[in-house]
Amino acid sequence: PEHKTAVDVFGDFLSYLFRCTHSFIVDTHANGHALWRAVENDIQFVLSHPNGWEGAQQTKMRRAAVLGRLIPDTDEGKSRIRFVTEGEASLHACVLNGLAADVLSVCLSA
Repeated sequence: PEHKTAVDVFGDFLSYLFRCTHSFIVDTHANGHALWRAVENDIQFVLSHPNGWEGAQQTKMRRAAVLGRLIPDTDEGKSRIRFVTEGEASLHACVLNGLAADVLSVCLSA
């Protein structure tokens, strides 16, 4: 959109995802409202980014999280954002889904 930066658009997208997550938790869990209230100010966010991105890009992603109202614009709020590279995220997905079980068993037995 005109007059919006990529960071603004990413912030809007993060806000949308956060609202959907909130709605899902509140609507599908028996005690969803209480569960959300118990964690809403302490949620840790893990964002993935391309391999090779570092401080400058991560700073923009943190700014988008603030604009999307995931976190407050404070040092404490910003500390709730964690980053992983796409490579790390892919590895975790493989391990969690058992796709690397044969490789891990060889590594662990060596």
